[in-house]
Amino acid sequence: MKSLTAMLSDRSGNFALMTALVATPVIIASGIAIDMITAYATRTEMQNAADAAVLAAASSGETETAKLKTIAQNSFQANFKSAFATEVSITDFSVTPDNRITLKAKAKTPLTLAKLIRPEGIDVKILSQAQSGSEDDIEIALVLDNTYSMTGQKLTDLKAASNALLDVFEKMDAKQKKARFSIVPFSRYVNVGMSYRKAGWLDVKDDYSTTARVCTKSRPIISQSGCTTVKKTGYNDGVPYTYNQKICSTTVYGDEVETCSNKTTTYKWTGCVGSRNNPLDTQDVSPDKKYPGLLNTSCGAAITTLTSDYTKLRAAIKAMVANDETYIAPGVLWGWNTLSQGEPFTDGKTYDADVKKFIIIMTDGTNTVSPTYPTHTKSDVVKSNTLMSSVCQNAKNKGVTIFTVAVGIDKTSSTAVELGKCASDADKAVLVQESKKLVGVFETIAGQILTPRLTM
Repeated sequence: MKSLTAMLSDRSGNFALMTALVATPVIIASGIAIDMITAYATRTEMQNAADAAVLAAASSGETETAKLKTIAQNSFQANFKSAFATEVSITDFSVTPDNRITLKAKAKTPLTLAKLIRPEGIDVKILSQAQSGSEDDIEIALVLDNTYSMTGQKLTDLKAASNALLDVFEKMDAKQKKARFSIVPFSRYVNVGMSYRKAGWLDVKDDYSTTARVCTKSRPIISQSGCTTVKKTGYNDGVPYTYNQKICSTTVYGDEVETCSNKTTTYKWTGCVGSRNNPLDTQDVSPDKKYPGLLNTSCGAAITTLTSDYTKLRAAIKAMVANDETYIAPGVLWGWNTLSQGEPFTDGKTYDADVKKFIIIMTDGTNTVSPTYPTHTKSDVVKSNTLMSSVCQNAKNKGVTIFTVAVGIDKTSSTAVELGKCASDADKAVLVQESKKLVGVFETIAGQILTPRLTM
């Protein structure tokens, strides 16, 4: 008994023992705390990756569940790189009819000291959900190049891309019905449609005909020699084409002959409009300063003003035809006009309402003509680029977001550079070399416009 009392009262050798007895639970507790912190950090990182995955899927423009799942999986795997997680897997992926995308994932976090009490590790589970679609009304003007250089496959691909964009909205916006579109085909001129002939903002003469006696003088060819046929190169909207020309070393002409006849000329309006004088050709203002209607002028399919009638929109896309030269600025201006509440069109909502306005500009070539007011018969590319930039900036200043899509244009060309500036930011300026990529580009733009949001 004395020995036990002496041992307990002797403090000289018990410090290390007491320290060991106290330190052991402290170390274990600290290890467990570190394991818990690691598990929490892993869960946070995995949640962030899952959130990014559902947002990526929701903004992709895709509507098929299998494709959405692939996008989400790729995004999740790219963003979740935890060194502490094992057995990582996506356990569930679903898409509801109203485009609510849900992703569930799990992982296991191995433990260190805490494995003494939980040897199997900690299960980490997360759930993320995003909703496609917009909480605001959406107005989109599709300003589409219908120039001669679009002839053939390019125009076919553009029509497919435009319909693909409509497909995304028709499926994602089926219940909310927030989106409306206008279609603005452009070339040298824009066709506003015959129904506006008597509109107060348009100055167009009535169709008329004139008959006059016209006499021409000519000298008939009597003989030619040393003739050859040579191939010549001409250009239509910057696109080269070849034709044959007969050249003779000697041509003998007869006496001059005068031929007279009555000639009737018909002047007719088919919907084409020219430009108001600068700076009105870059501004959506002053409809009292009338737009000039041009008689006997060729232009493409008519504008379709804002509508959510997808059948009507697809019919307008189908009606597009390639013709004439490239002048982009009027296309942008009329696209902007379709989004406004004031004349010439009055379908747009006010800019201070809960509405987001967009212009998507697609072109395959540089500007080839510029205005002579009211017609567009000059070839001042610098001027046409400047006017394009001005109308884009004016629209952006009003709150319109602009996407530009260029196909097959040299990225160093002046028009490509100005298109890049025309877009609201660098991410909204797209340059591709092949028109077959337009479908993917337009679907991506649709996904960007339908701003997804996390709902869980």
